Amino acid sequence: MELEKKQIREFKAEVVKVITETPTTKTLVFDLNGLNFDFYPGQYVMLNVPYKGEILKRAYSIASSPTQKDTLELTVKKVPDGRASVVLTEETKEGEQFLIKGPYGKFVWVPEMGTKLVLLGAGSGIVPLMCMLRYIISAKLEHVRATLLYSNTHYEEIIYREELQDMEKHPNIKVVHTLTRSHPPNWKGYTGRINADMVRKEVQDIPNSLYYLCGPPKFVDDMANILAELGVDKHSIKKEKYD
Repeated sequence: MELEKKQIREFKAEVVKVITETPTTKTLVFDLNGLNFDFYPGQYVMLNVPYKGEILKRAYSIASSPTQKDTLELTVKKVPDGRASVVLTEETKEGEQFLIKGPYGKFVWVPEMGTKLVLLGAGSGIVPLMCMLRYIISAKLEHVRATLLYSNTHYEEIIYREELQDMEKHPNIKVVHTLTRSHPPNWKGYTGRINADMVRKEVQDIPNSLYYLCGPPKFVDDMANILAELGVDKHSIKKEKYD
């Protein structure tokens, strides 16, 4: 399905809020200041990040829903030895302005593409998937059924933890967590990596669902292999890799 391209815009936007999501992750909320910025759920923008006299250009998936017109949210996880991510997660304050350009990317979902969605994410790979979930809720797409399988190393690193918990109140959204390294004593989710059994148990209609995979390259490749083993057509699998 060929989607009409959204208009690419370049604009300066002020940070109006900094939200701490986890010990290593922040969400920056930018004021769109009346700009009509339209994008598909799953797309990203390029952000110009000033760093020691140079400008670093970095791609960040949009976290907020396209229905949210006044602000744009980008969620950034601090990368070990990172430069831009350190500036954005440790130094950026409300009132600072950044140059943003976009939207870009083909990792997108609209209801016409399919109404049975399975989202497989690891770490900050949740961001474009969260945009899709927020869109389903805010646009009241009750005919769309979405299952999120979300893998993290530790409980403290689950991005959007409380909001994901709240999303479970919607009968058409299912959120499944797994933790790969440590878990709290009363943990009710899965432990270990997402595997074929987990998918079999949690996904209702495996062959007829549309799959979105996002996270580190190895995670995305592993998930694609699992889905192939389960008989999912490769055309039903969309991938976005985060380095």
